[in-house]
Amino acid sequence: MRIKDKVAVITGANSGIGRAIADCFVQEGATVIIVARDQQRIDKAVAEITAAGGRAKGYSIDVSEQEHVRALMDKVAAEFGRIDILVNNAGISRYRPFATMTGEDWNMVLNVDLKGVFFCSQAAAPYMIRNRYGRIVNISSAAGTGTTPGVAAGSPGATAPYAAAKAGVNMLTKTLARELGPSGITVNCVAPGSFETPISRSTRTEEQLKAHLEARGKAAVLGRVGELHECAAAVLFFASDDCSFVTGQTLSVDGGRFDRM
Repeated sequence: MRIKDKVAVITGANSGIGRAIADCFVQEGATVIIVARDQQRIDKAVAEITAAGGRAKGYSIDVSEQEHVRALMDKVAAEFGRIDILVNNAGISRYRPFATMTGEDWNMVLNVDLKGVFFCSQAAAPYMIRNRYGRIVNISSAAGTGTTPGVAAGSPGATAPYAAAKAGVNMLTKTLARELGPSGITVNCVAPGSFETPISRSTRTEEQLKAHLEARGKAAVLGRVGELHECAAAVLFFASDDCSFVTGQTLSVDGGRFDRM
């Protein structure tokens, strides 16, 4: 087992990519701390993991609230003695044409997708520094590495705040890697391409989602969209000691997108 007995905090872990990461980590021997906002989904995820023999606990917080995040990390460290791994996966999007996007849309996305990564990393880092060991893995997006026409989103782009936030995560990964490296902490980033997740469904009808996934599949060298376990495997690499001499990197897990090669 590659992360046996490690304590891993995973934000946005009650569904989608985050849940796939949690399931993967449990199979590799970790205790997972599921962090999200929907208590009902948190309870369901924890119950399913523990029923299968895994170790999990869940907390409902808003990662954009700095004091809430600090209190959470303090509580986890007090109960489990340490925080070994942090996966910053929580994210939202608001698909709007640029001309009609509001300040509220912008702030809502940046608060969760970028500030949340900063707040969680800042709150977990002292416990990692104390133990001179830590793995921080940020979840970015192909949208943070370049722009492409939107598919069935009502606009050629419609992702301005999401793309800006994810590009910020890519650079934040580098700056945190530089600052935390001397303390034995690696900081890396996974930039998923197209996967079917709650975010991809959030502002699309079933027909729009089908068109989106078909188009994204055709845009990849491998000719398909990804499966959630494939993204989780990349996160596991960065979270494990296989990654002991890799830091500050962003890995695209996108099936070889033509527009990124």
